[in-house]
Amino acid sequence: METREPTDIVRRATAEALRRIAGEVILTGVLGTRLAALGDGVRDVLSAALVAQRMVAPSRLIALCRDLGLGPDAFDLLGHHVLGALVGHRPGPDALVRVGGAFGLARRELFTPRRPASGDPVRVRTPANRRNSATGRYRSAARPPEHLPSPPDWTCTGCGLEWPCAVKQSQLLAEFGGARAALAVYLGSCLVAATRDLPGLPLTRARNRFLGWLPRRPF
Repeated sequence: METREPTDIVRRATAEALRRIAGEVILTGVLGTRLAALGDGVRDVLSAALVAQRMVAPSRLIALCRDLGLGPDAFDLLGHHVLGALVGHRPGPDALVRVGGAFGLARRELFTPRRPASGDPVRVRTPANRRNSATGRYRSAARPPEHLPSPPDWTCTGCGLEWPCAVKQSQLLAEFGGARAALAVYLGSCLVAATRDLPGLPLTRARNRFLGWLPRRPF
């Protein structure tokens, strides 16, 4: 198997992600001339996951998405393209988990409502999905949002259920295109990471949750 330095994978995967995003009208209609800035944000996420081997909330990407008024559905589509571009470079399942977790942290920061503190002025804000039509275009295209894992509690960023939820299971079967062994390796690495984060989770239940749903025959 071809091996590359993590910095090389970051560079190539970032370029591939931007190529995919540039062909996605749902996103380019919102991004406009900010594609280069998005590239900087994506590079931050991948560098932290592959080079520093850390999972952190990507502050530059969060600031850009907030500035653009990117809605949650469009953000999930962005995460889908980044992960899809990275998978082809075989960075290893742990890196994929870190990237997915970073997007989960960003999603939580962007779209979880903050409770106003006492004394805060009351502000009327236009919802993000009214400031741009990305959400409407996304739904009209009948494309489901990406359901990413959100460590350390391993809930789903798309629906809040235990990850992988039923929707993500269907997506994984499609994304891995019948490669059962590769999918099992990926989910096995997620299982190991989850058992570290959730020491109280019974091993049998964890195994069923991450691997028990896999089809026994080729899919």
